[in-house]
Amino acid sequence: MVEFVKRFVPGLSIGLVCWFLAGAAYAGDSKAAAEALFVEGRNLVIQGDYAAACPKFEASQKLDPGLGTMLNLADCYEKAGRTASAWAQYREAIPAARAAGSGERANLAEERAKALESRLSTLTIQVMGEVNGQDVEVLRDGIPVDRAAIGTAIPVDPGSHEVVARAPGHTPWSTEIDVGKDHDEVEVNVPELEVARVANAGSTPTADDAAGGTWPAQKTWALATGGLGVLALGAGVVFGVMAGSELGAAKDGCSTYPNGCSSDSLNHNNNAHTFADVSTVTLIAGGVGLGLGTVLWFTAPSPKGSTQVGFGPGSLQVRGKF
Repeated sequence: MVEFVKRFVPGLSIGLVCWFLAGAAYAGDSKAAAEALFVEGRNLVIQGDYAAACPKFEASQKLDPGLGTMLNLADCYEKAGRTASAWAQYREAIPAARAAGSGERANLAEERAKALESRLSTLTIQVMGEVNGQDVEVLRDGIPVDRAAIGTAIPVDPGSHEVVARAPGHTPWSTEIDVGKDHDEVEVNVPELEVARVANAGSTPTADDAAGGTWPAQKTWALATGGLGVLALGAGVVFGVMAGSELGAAKDGCSTYPNGCSSDSLNHNNNAHTFADVSTVTLIAGGVGLGLGTVLWFTAPSPKGSTQVGFGPGSLQVRGKF
């Protein structure tokens, strides 16, 4: 057992440390990628290519959220004619700027948001009743519309928008509408949904199955890193107990420890030092891993929607709406 520990545990500890360092490198890579995307977005704005610049700012903000990127994104939306998106970004930037102690930026965002309010175009979605006691699910451009937003004029970007209504056991309904610029007011009335015909054979994927989302890769790193950290902490405790046991055996074989010890006692003493060293390394690695996993988890972008996790015999299933 001792020889196994001497040969294989140091390599395992080094592997754990490398894994944790890889997680830290991933976080650093995200910041570097965010900076590169931001710079590219700024260059595209200088060239007047706002349609290409805005996605660069969006990606940069997802990787490394920041007030400066948020304001640049809002400005890009405004110049691209996406008034509702620009207004929402400016409104979001106001409290963020105040929290950061930047009164000048807060005032700028507030002024730009107020200037856009008179130009905002809105879309109102009305739904005719319920289906079998259940609310009809409405999606605008593939994103579920909150029930509280039904019947309310919601600011939207000018251009084409798709509205879809669906309910279990009923045929989905959809329409495409155009929203004009500068205070255009559009209303869509969703009719009562028709009962769907039962298929004779086979199965048809539901809209829920098609409306998948993306689990942030950073959260996967966080779970893996934190999990390894917990395992390493557990291993450190075990080796610490083993070190104490070996030290006790060493003292029992000595007349006046550390003097007057038999050869077996010396072996136990050496084993105690080995286990103690391994315990120290694994405890440190475990603490680093658990801490890094926690940081990665709370700094990861959250997917929109809900996720369901199910367990079965020898399987794990994850489903969600995003």
